[in-house]
Amino acid sequence: MNGKDATVNSTGVGELGALVAGIEERIDRWAQAATEWLSGPGKITGTSIDKFIRPTVDAMLHEPGTLLAGAGFVAAPGLLGPERSYIAWWQGEDLERVDALANFSPQSTSRYVKAEWFRVPMETGRPHVTGPYIDLLCTDEYVLTFTHPVFRAGELAGVVGLDVTAQTLERAGLAALRSIGPHAVLVNAGGRSIVSASPTVDAGDMVRPDDGAPTFDVGRQFRIFSATA
Repeated sequence: MNGKDATVNSTGVGELGALVAGIEERIDRWAQAATEWLSGPGKITGTSIDKFIRPTVDAMLHEPGTLLAGAGFVAAPGLLGPERSYIAWWQGEDLERVDALANFSPQSTSRYVKAEWFRVPMETGRPHVTGPYIDLLCTDEYVLTFTHPVFRAGELAGVVGLDVTAQTLERAGLAALRSIGPHAVLVNAGGRSIVSASPTVDAGDMVRPDDGAPTFDVGRQFRIFSATA
């Protein structure tokens, strides 16, 4: 904890921490499983990727109380062939396939390599959260995309990812945030609001903590400002 006042409701902080940690632990396990599968002896094709990825996405999106709006895998350029990428991503209860036509386009690589959710984990080799941002590629909603690099025989092979809408995260975490304070805000690494207990702060707003207000690290990249200026 940072700040001068130590009287903040620790239960609310713990609940939000557990909420975010649950998402991060899920993608950690999935990335490990994908890495083990990709490093196996079989040939990697679009069909084999779909057969491995889709059942896990299906289970996650239909899990009771799921927080996820979509999930999938995006291959690194070259995994399936020169200058070719591949996306195996589904969203919603109907498992709508996202951007499938891009898999047949020679220009598909350029659609993803500069996107933060793909670029950062590929450059750093570490998990990353992008957003909140308006997801025009998939959900058309304000989302956070958790992505994690995966490997094939030690080489970067792509990312697995999970989409969580800001609205869903608000439903799951707002009560805990309100227990911390009427102006408490959950923010991303850049100080942009994700969920706010304050009626004057919307998702996506840039905020800073009030002078002396305790702040708390949540998960790998988020923080709670117990009160905002």
